[in-house]
Amino acid sequence: MAGIFFLGGWAWFAYFQGRDLEVRGLPAPHDGLMRHEREGPSRTNSATMLRGADAPAGAEAYAQRVFGDLLPIETVLASKTAGHGVPGCTYAIIRTGPGIARTPPTSALGTVSWERFGGDWRQTPERVFGTLPADALAECRREWQAGLAGELQDALDTPGNWYMRSASGEELHIFSADGRVAARIRHEG
Repeated sequence: MAGIFFLGGWAWFAYFQGRDLEVRGLPAPHDGLMRHEREGPSRTNSATMLRGADAPAGAEAYAQRVFGDLLPIETVLASKTAGHGVPGCTYAIIRTGPGIARTPPTSALGTVSWERFGGDWRQTPERVFGTLPADALAECRREWQAGLAGELQDALDTPGNWYMRSASGEELHIFSADGRVAARIRHEG
């Protein structure tokens, strides 16, 4: 019986080892999250989608699948899917509607991995020790309008926002309530 408590304590220690104190206050999944309803005859529990002028309708489909049940989508800033396991960039970047929660949403369990948003959220500014094997933001930025990559980098550098980066650096999620931007970026090399 004592072994169970020892392992539980060890797992807790290993999880928080090397993290900042303020990061220990991570929000629970779906904390502060509220569902948004579509307008019109098909009223389902998904986000309102207003088509952006920057992205064609086909490209918006991936952003809708990633963020549709999590956040109100005002504009799709960039959206592209390369396919799971296919080399290249896959991303969904949106401008959220007003009045969103300050804490980031997280996709429900059971969501397929390439449409999942959030999880192990950390507060910005991002702290990277050493070099990453891959950097999704650096690899994919050339595919977007000039100011978008700078806006996402500012969100990572400004305190008060949230990010999640995979250990390999191939996947990056960003959430900024003040900047009203949410991004899911993946680069497979």
